[in-house]
Amino acid sequence: MPTAITGGCRCGQLRYSFEQEGPLLNYCCHCLDCQKSTASAFADQVIVPTDALTLTGRSVTFSTQRPSGGTTNNQHCPDCFSRVCNANTVYPAMTIVRAGTLDDPSGLEPFAHIWVTRKRGWIAIAEGVPTFDESPDPMEFMRFITERRGA
Repeated sequence: MPTAITGGCRCGQLRYSFEQEGPLLNYCCHCLDCQKSTASAFADQVIVPTDALTLTGRSVTFSTQRPSGGTTNNQHCPDCFSRVCNANTVYPAMTIVRAGTLDDPSGLEPFAHIWVTRKRGWIAIAEGVPTFDESPDPMEFMRFITERRGA
C-alpha cells in the first residue's frame, strides 16, 4: 500500500507531496555544487518519480548547466530561499527532493554515495554501501536504482 510523503521549505509556503511504495531511496552527493548549495559536506537526496511529485505554492527556478551534460532545474521557495527539489534534463523520469525538507526523514539510510572523490576526509561511509567516484553514467545509475527498488 502506498504511503503519502510530504515536505516543504522552511517557511511552509512551498510544499510537495507524493506517494511511495516501499522505502524511500536516498543517496548522498559529495560534489562541490552540493557542498556549496547546502553549505555542508554533502547533500542527502531522495529519488522521486517526476510524475508522482506534486508541488504547491510559489517557486522560483534556478538553472545550471552540468559538466556531464544537461541542465539542472532547482526549485526554491522565493520567500525563504530553501532549495526543495531539482530535476536534471538527463534524468527526466526522476526528481531529486532534498531529504532535509521531508516532514518525516526518520529511517532514511543512503543506498549509495556519489562523487566520493570530493568527500570530506572525516566522513565515514558504512561498509557495504556502494560508492561512485563521480556521477555515474545516467543509464548505469537508472539500472542501479531499479535494482535497489526491487531489493
